[in-house]
Amino acid sequence: MIFIFLAVLVKSESPDPTLYITVYVMGQEKGLVQLLVFDSPEGFPDQPHKARRREAAEVVNGRALFEFGGLKEGSYAVSAFYDADRDGKMKKNIFGVPKDPYGFSKDVRKAFSAPTFQSAAVRLPADGLAISFTLK
Repeated sequence: MIFIFLAVLVKSESPDPTLYITVYVMGQEKGLVQLLVFDSPEGFPDQPHKARRREAAEVVNGRALFEFGGLKEGSYAVSAFYDADRDGKMKKNIFGVPKDPYGFSKDVRKAFSAPTFQSAAVRLPADGLAISFTLK
């Protein structure tokens, strides 16, 4: 009986894993990176209201750093774009093609469409994970 209680106590005290993300923005020293973290295909990659987490970070020395604690183990896909004018909106041409540098976890790219959640997804283990990708 005591063993079961201790096992439950140890399990409940273990912190949720943390996802650390470094986003590289080549040739930029200022501005923001707008980033979305998704835990399912729904809304990926560009619907902020369906993202698990949404955050902006300053670009310093060509990169922006993010830290997301309190996540559960599982699959996550990340999308981001460079926001030079800090308005929170990605600039697109008349055909809907992004003008701002953008990118996805695992540096996945598709020629004429956004990648799928599955192609960009990374597995967050219990001990956390650090990933990086570059906006292009």
